[in-house]
Amino acid sequence: MLPRKTARVLLLDGQDRLLLIRMHDPNVGDASGKVLSRAYWVTIGGEMEPGEDIATAARRELTEETGLADARIGPPVWTTEHVLCVHGKNRLLQETFVLARTGTTVLNRGGWTPLEREVIQDMKWWTLGELRETTELIFPTSLVQHLPALIAGDIPASPLAITP
Repeated sequence: MLPRKTARVLLLDGQDRLLLIRMHDPNVGDASGKVLSRAYWVTIGGEMEPGEDIATAARRELTEETGLADARIGPPVWTTEHVLCVHGKNRLLQETFVLARTGTTVLNRGGWTPLEREVIQDMKWWTLGELRETTELIFPTSLVQHLPALIAGDIPASPLAITP
């Protein structure tokens, strides 16, 4: 199965709010090919390009998807691995999440690709309380469980494997 190495960004603002994007891609489903019937929220990020390391890919994705060039990219903090069906082919997603901080919250969609314009519906800064109370679908599903430690400054010495 073809791996898909992905850099994901846990972008926190000065108030410890997390930026998530709301999307729905009819060309992406679970390992069986079943596509979710509703939109979901995910962190900034995407597939790494050849020759990129995690930090470079995270910076590129962050700039493309938000227009924010001033964010401070931190260390990798989480990893996940799971299978998704992308355009009819199963891919092994190998996601690495980096922590990043910004003082700027004004977002710019000017760097979006045509595909991103089709599948991304919204971007929103979430407080931890809002994340805990929402009935919206958020990936990774264990985000709310692990985010408080990061906000408190408890950065793991090596990335923690979490539930996708």
